[in-house]
Amino acid sequence: MARGAPSGASEAVVTFHRLHYGKLGEGEERRIPASEGYAVTRRSAGLDRAWDPHLSPLRLTGLRRFEPDAIDIGARSAGCLVARAVGDSMIFMRARFRPEDGERGSGRLHQQAAILVGSFESFRGHPAGCLSIAAHDLRALPDLASEGAAVRLNEAPLRWRVSRPDPEGVRRILERAPWAFPMLETLLDGADNCADACRDFGARDFPDEGAFLAAVGFVLELLPSAYPRWRDVSVVSGLANPLPGLCLRYVPSLGRAQAA
Repeated sequence: MARGAPSGASEAVVTFHRLHYGKLGEGEERRIPASEGYAVTRRSAGLDRAWDPHLSPLRLTGLRRFEPDAIDIGARSAGCLVARAVGDSMIFMRARFRPEDGERGSGRLHQQAAILVGSFESFRGHPAGCLSIAAHDLRALPDLASEGAAVRLNEAPLRWRVSRPDPEGVRRILERAPWAFPMLETLLDGADNCADACRDFGARDFPDEGAFLAAVGFVLELLPSAYPRWRDVSVVSGLANPLPGLCLRYVPSLGRAQAA
C-alpha cells in the first residue's frame, strides 16, 4: 500500500481529512508548556469546522466523560482506536492520555486525539486497506508548537492507494482462522435480528492490535456491498466499553473471544 495513483482494477485512491485535538508540545520529547491549553492543533484544508462536535472523543466513544479508565489498561500507552460510520463518512480516531512532561514522564496527564475522516463508500469498498492505514499511521502525538499554525491548520488531505486482497486468498485464511467464525457470526446474526451485538477478542486471540485489525479487514472484505448493516459496524481497540450496533472489539487485557 502506498501513496499515489491507482494502477489496476483492484486498486483505488482513498482520501482522508485529518484533525488533531489536544495540546502543542515542544522539543524532541514534545513536552507540554504549562501555559498550553486544549485546541484543534491540526486540520486538513476543506474539513468543515461544523464537523468538530462530531469528532470529539466523547461523541465517538459514546461516553459522558472521557477519562483514563475509559481505555483498557493494556492499551493506555498507544491509546484506544475507534472506527465507525457517521453519516456518509467513516471516522477513525486514536485517543489517549499522556504525561505533559513527555512519553516517559510522570507528570499530569493530558488528552490527545488524532482523527481521520474519510468516505464511507471508500471504507465499504476497501475495508482492509482503510483499517491498515489506521493501524499504521494514526498516532495520537502532540503537534509541535514550532510548526506554524498557518501550516498545521491548512494542510492538504492525505491520499492513499489501497489494493483489495485476493478474494480466494482471504477465503482460505478465514477457513482456517479460529477468529473468523465468531466475527462472521456476529455480523450475519446482526443482519437477521437487527439487535446490537459486541464480540470481544483478547490477547489470546491476537498478539496485538495490528493483527486484530488485519483480521477484521479480511472478514469485512467478504461482506457484500448489499449487506444491510454496513453503517452499524464499528471496529474498536482498547476502549473499555463497546459501541452500539455491531461492534468488533479488541481488549488486550481479556482472554479469548466473548459475545455480549
